[in-house]
Amino acid sequence: MLRNSKGFSIYTVISIIAIIALAFILLVPQFYNVKAQEKTDLCIENMKKVRDAIDNYMFERKQSFSGDLVELVRTGYLRHAYECPENGNGDKYIASGDYETGEIIVICPNEADFPDHKLQ
Repeated sequence: MLRNSKGFSIYTVISIIAIIALAFILLVPQFYNVKAQEKTDLCIENMKKVRDAIDNYMFERKQSFSGDLVELVRTGYLRHAYECPENGNGDKYIASGDYETGEIIVICPNEADFPDHKLQ
C-alpha cells in the first residue's frame, strides 16, 4: 500500500478531504441564507404574475380590477391564487388595478416582516 513516511495511506487522505468537502457543501447555504433569497425571488415572481394577470384583465375588459385573486382564477387570468411562500399559512397577495391610470398595485401580505418582498 502507498504510505508516506508518517504512516498515512492515500485512502485516509482522500477520505478526510471528502469529509471536509461534504461538510463545506452542506454548511455553505446556511451561511449565505440561500433559502431566504429563494423565497424572496419566488414571492416577487408570483407578484409579477399577478400584476400581468391584472394588466390583461383590465386590457380585455376595459375596467378596473378590485377584488381578490380568486376572481382572476375564476375568469381564467391566473391558474391559481398565488400566495407568499414565507410562513406557509396561505397569505394571498393584496392587489388592485386602476383602468384609467393604468396603475397596478400588488402587495405582499408579509411585507412588514420581509421588507424585500416588494415589486419594483
